[in-house]
Amino acid sequence: MLAPTTAVAEPTVRTRPTRLTVLAVGGDGTRDRIERAFTDDEADLTVETVSTLADTVERHKTDEIDCLVVSLPRTAASAETPARNGTDIETLDDRLETIRATAPDLPIVVLAGERTPELANTVRSYDWTAVIEREETRTRLADRVHDLLERHRLTALSRRSLASIEFAGDAIAIVDSDDIQFASRAFAMQFGYEHDAIAGTPWQELFTDDAVENLESTAIPTVVEGWRWTGSCTGQRKTGTTFAARVRLGGLEDGSLVFAIEEVNGSDDTGN
Repeated sequence: MLAPTTAVAEPTVRTRPTRLTVLAVGGDGTRDRIERAFTDDEADLTVETVSTLADTVERHKTDEIDCLVVSLPRTAASAETPARNGTDIETLDDRLETIRATAPDLPIVVLAGERTPELANTVRSYDWTAVIEREETRTRLADRVHDLLERHRLTALSRRSLASIEFAGDAIAIVDSDDIQFASRAFAMQFGYEHDAIAGTPWQELFTDDAVENLESTAIPTVVEGWRWTGSCTGQRKTGTTFAARVRLGGLEDGSLVFAIEEVNGSDDTGN
């Protein structure tokens, strides 16, 4: 395996919106809590309120909202009231499903008295949705909202970029939690997969054991520290044959990894 080389990456600049519209579910008390959380924020904040999640869909155009903040009843996340807790979480689940049907990419923050496993699992099943404990609103809400908005912006940008990459035929993939979330057609073909079948494949299956060890010990830590990594290692196709590859590895702000693969000309497939 050839020795890797590293390259310096330009620092990523986070972009915060200058104007921000938040829809609060929970009445004036929730509005006050949100406004206090954004006291030191530079964005021009507008907070609108509705009484229930049902009103969110019925009375507002979701494309005019930057983020939805839902304040659960104070008993909703209490371990001492499991019956009520389960009912409120089921209601939240139903309402979130309704909202996602009309606005699948709308960032949502759920405020709860306690972040129980049941609540966390419910919220985790919906993209662009997070939960924080109510007592953390003042210290965490603004940052959490901006984090979701930044992820949303980066994802939209990535989709446009990936569409261009797909058209250009570059072999590139995005990996999150060790699994491939997106791969261009050229990337899938490079490793012997059908384009529609490679999503969900652990990236480690695409390289030899030595290459995986090198990427995990050297390349990924380099990317985590904010740099790009470039090096040579051995790729492994679905059939088990291998090939010499040039790998460029970068990262997105949400923690995802971006793999760009170029087969070294003249490399011979082997069964090793």
